[in-house]
Amino acid sequence: MMTANSETRLRPLAAGDVDRLTRLDAMTSGGGSRTSFFERRLKAEQVRAEGFFSCIAERGGNIVGFALGHLLDGEFGVKGRVAVLDAIAVDPGTQRQGVARALMDEFDRVARARGANEMRTQAQWNQPALVEFFAAAGFRLAPRVVLERPTEYVNF
Repeated sequence: MMTANSETRLRPLAAGDVDRLTRLDAMTSGGGSRTSFFERRLKAEQVRAEGFFSCIAERGGNIVGFALGHLLDGEFGVKGRVAVLDAIAVDPGTQRQGVARALMDEFDRVARARGANEMRTQAQWNQPALVEFFAAAGFRLAPRVVLERPTEYVNF
């Protein structure tokens, strides 16, 4: 457990957090419930703690933010270990109060302690506030293009 400031307490993800993370995620992303994602992440962190990590920000016993990540070795065309920031959110009522900075600082600390010297993440292009946050946090556009298609595509 780490203290970000006198109000914010940082700690790892716990079993009782899934519902609160799901609500916070839906509130900040404007999307639907990703309960199964958070349940799988909790289980993955419990089973493979060396490869997955999390940081929950609390104020007054309430979750006000979170960051979830994992480590990859030799991915993204990079030799060595890369930390991947899978999800981050901060309650709108506590944004611009240092919570996201505290989450990123802890994420960096854990990633470095586990041998990563680079971090990757992704954002949807139609979420400009998230893209701006990532830019302010030191992320830059990667020199690669991400491609996708449905798995049922067979016309090639």
